[in-house]
Amino acid sequence: MAEDRDRTLGSSIISGHKRWELVVALAFIWLMDTLLSDQIRATDVLGRTQKAWVQNFEIVSVFVLIAVTIVLVIAIWRPYPPAIVPAVAVFLGFSILQLIVNVFSMLTTTHVAGSKSLLELWDVFAVYFMSVFIFTVVYIFMDYITKGGAFVWPSREGQEPMKPMFLDYLFIALNTNSTYGPTSEAVVSRPTKLLMALQTLLAVLMLTVLIARSVSVVSG
Repeated sequence: MAEDRDRTLGSSIISGHKRWELVVALAFIWLMDTLLSDQIRATDVLGRTQKAWVQNFEIVSVFVLIAVTIVLVIAIWRPYPPAIVPAVAVFLGFSILQLIVNVFSMLTTTHVAGSKSLLELWDVFAVYFMSVFIFTVVYIFMDYITKGGAFVWPSREGQEPMKPMFLDYLFIALNTNSTYGPTSEAVVSRPTKLLMALQTLLAVLMLTVLIARSVSVVSG
């Protein structure tokens, strides 16, 4: 199992010399989530109910994410590796929940018909790319904690299996968002399949919002 983990990017991030890069990546996710939620609430995209819903959830998630970040920094600083994986799992879980809140708040908006320009669709694209980045980190994490790895990485005949890098996980996340599944990597972990199904569902919902609001702009 240790040998399998050594072949993943997560081994150098969680157990190796790149631990502080993990903190930077998670902080970037939290910053994106917070700024995007604030910007969406500041526009006319959401109604009052949706704005209150997003704001209340954001307040709770901020406290949780700050607490988890403190635990994570202490675990890396000491260091205490056993605490890193649970802290990252909680952090990513709340990041996905915040992403779901953003997607469903846009889906239930009562102000779709108010768009007058395609430029006003920026929030849909922002949530789209935020989803790609969050699930990129999620797949790195899942590949690390899954015995034997969550993915089967393709390799040339006669060569050792490749050690995946950040771009490889980004490729999977982007393909899941755009083509609703990976192209060359086999998924062999059931929890990872469920997460990939969730990402696909969110991508379909984002596409629904994009089409509805685009039609509104063209017809309005």
